[in-house]
Formats: sequence, structure tokens, C-alpha cells
Amino acid sequence: MELIKIKPGIDIGFSCPECDSKEIAVSRVFTPGIYWFADCKCRQCGISFHQSLRTGHMIDHPLAINTQSKKLYPDDWANWWQSTPFRHFCTNLRKDEVSIRKVGNAEYRKVIILNAIDYLYGHSLLKLYNALHYIDNYKDTGLIVLIPAIFEWLVPKGCAEAWVVDLGLGRLRDSYEAIDKFVASQLERFDEVSISTTFNHPDFTKIDISRFTGVQPFDVDKFYDYPPCFTFALREDRWWMKSPLRNSALYVARKLKLGNLIGKLLIAEQDNLVKRTIRLIKRAIPNAQFYVTGLGKAGSLKNWASDQRTTRMTPEVEREWCRIYAKSHVIIGIHGSNMLLPTAHAAACVEVLMAERDRNVVQDLSVRYNDRRQLFFYRLVDQYAPPSSVATKAVGIYRNYENCYRNMVLNQYRPSFR
Repeated sequence: MELIKIKPGIDIGFSCPECDSKEIAVSRVFTPGIYWFADCKCRQCGISFHQSLRTGHMIDHPLAINTQSKKLYPDDWANWWQSTPFRHFCTNLRKDEVSIRKVGNAEYRKVIILNAIDYLYGHSLLKLYNALHYIDNYKDTGLIVLIPAIFEWLVPKGCAEAWVVDLGLGRLRDSYEAIDKFVASQLERFDEVSISTTFNHPDFTKIDISRFTGVQPFDVDKFYDYPPCFTFALREDRWWMKSPLRNSALYVARKLKLGNLIGKLLIAEQDNLVKRTIRLIKRAIPNAQFYVTGLGKAGSLKNWASDQRTTRMTPEVEREWCRIYAKSHVIIGIHGSNMLLPTAHAAACVEVLMAERDRNVVQDLSVRYNDRRQLFFYRLVDQYAPPSSVATKAVGIYRNYENCYRNMVLNQYRPSFR
């Protein structure tokens, strides 16, 4: 199911989380931020509860909360990564004034609302990608996106409206009465309203990223027409490290509240690993170009690459980064949501993956290919990989692509059966 009807009538079916009765009275559907809820009362056992709808991360594991006791359903740790932020959200209702801007003016009487709010950058971006499906397949219905301000520049043409919430991502961990009231007031304008199921991970082979960023991605059909280009997408809260001892030192430092000090040392070490990798790539490909992007400016690589890092994100900065990614043969970066836009635009990547993020492997990669290039173009190394390993993979992608494409894609044997 890709839509949930909420007006006229509410097309929702579920049971009481306390007694399992299906005799549920639903008074309204609302959203104070990340989640959509149904405001419910069980006619059999009498409890009142807010039931999350099956959207976003609630698709497979919807949660509910008792409005009086604050008991969570199901109240277990099987999905702690989901229940912990959900509990925080439900028990931290803020009554602050919030600026919410309506961009555009829908002339439709029938609309779909796509809620792309989240406190994590990658979650919001991945939700927003659902927009193209509704724009392209529901021509008679207006699409409205509810979006944090940081993503306003990415709202694609074809959306009827954008409801832009002027809050930083970190503040969106909490729920807001102002968002609830704004959305409720806007719903009165329409005769029919459905909400998007908002799947978390799209098929990137069907996503035209240029409709979001305005930047055409790397044209892999012209792979060798461009000068060899390698871009490092770095972070200052996760690091490519020299050895496991550094991770142990970081753990101890944080316990002693010396995390900032060790963090600066790790940034300096990461910059040195980048320099060594650049040196090795240039030894193999002397005319290679290098760029660096990312939040932060603690280190300096200006003598080694075009260092485009910044401490302040703006739409102009992100769009310029996308232009850099779009001419990059290989992105070399640290695992995380910071890799979504780079891999959506570049030809390939070598990603540094930390062991503790193994359960999230490939979630941050915008895999553009539906053939064996999925394996050729996306390489993973562990957090302590030496520069020689990273450089070998990056150089191998550039040097060996023609052979890979000819043998594994163009001339691939495809048996047919009758």
C-alpha cells in the first residue's frame, strides 16, 4: 500500500495494543513532526492511545503509546533503534512557536502529503525521494511535501506545495504542537487527502537525481572523456583511522570527557591518510584531479586537493558539491548519510565502513546501476584500511572500467530458455 486515505473518512485498520480488540474509535489523524498518528480510543478496554501509521520507519514495525501512562506498545528492545527515538518524540511535546512557510499554492482539491521530516539528514533525504513517484504517477492529484528547511532547495518541480519547517534537524527529535496545528488547518482546504507511505529506500536506478539537485550526474557512457577525478567526502565526527588503537583511545577519551582533544588528533591523522592516498593515486595516474568536501575545516589539504570543506551548509554549497561529485570518477568517503548525494552523482565510490555500522551497510549508497557494475563501482574497506588498499581500489576502478563493461555488461552471456 503506497497511500493511506485520511479524508474523507479514515482508511486505517488496526487493533487495540492493550486488549487486541478491533473496536477502535479514531477521532483524527495528525502529525506533530516525524510520525503520523491516529488518535484512538478502545471501546472495549477504554484506553486512549496514539497509533503510528505505517509510514517511513513505521512501515514494518508500527508503534503505539498510551496517552495516559505513556506505555509503549510493543514495549521491548527488539527494535530499540526505532523505539528509543519514538518514545523521546512522544514524550517531548514542545509548544514553541515554529515558522512554517507554505511555498506554492495547490489548485487541487485532491492531494497527497509526503512527510519528509526527520532529525537525521539521510532519513529526510531518502523520504523526499518518494516525491517523483507521486508526481509522475498521480497526475490528477497534487503532491505536498512537509520538509525541514535545509532540504527546501531539493524539492522537485511538479510538487503542488511545500510546507517548509524552519527548524534545525537536531530540534526535530521533539514533537511540536505548532506543526500539528499548521497541518490540521491546511487539511481543511482539500476535499480528499491521502498520505504517502514514504518508503525509506528507493530503487536508485529509477531516481533522476537531477530533478532534485539540478545537476546531471556523471555520464558513465563517457567515462574516459573526462579528466580522472577523485573526491574525498570527509566527516569530523567519524574517522578513517590508522589502527584499532585509535578507536580504543577515543572511547577512553570520551569517558574522561576529552573527546574534543582526541577528535582533533583523529582529524589530523585522517588528513594524513588522505594525503598518502592522493600520493599513491597520482603515482599511478599523474594527471588525476582531487577534491575534498565535507563539514569541517580543522585540517588543511589545500596543497593536495581543491579543499571545498565548510563549517556552514547552504544550498549554494551543496549544489556546488554536487557539481564536483558529478565530474568525479570515484568518491572516497566515510560511511553515513553524507554519501547519499555524492554516490547519486559520481560514477563510483570507495567507502570506509566502521564495524559498528555494519548493520547499515549500503544504506547510504545511491546505487545507480542494475547490472554487475553494482559490485564493480561500489567498494568497501574497513575503518583501518591502509592508504595502499584504498588507492588500489580507486585506481582499479578507473583503469579497469572499460574491460569490466565490455566483458561483464556489453558481452555478457544471457541464456534463454524455452
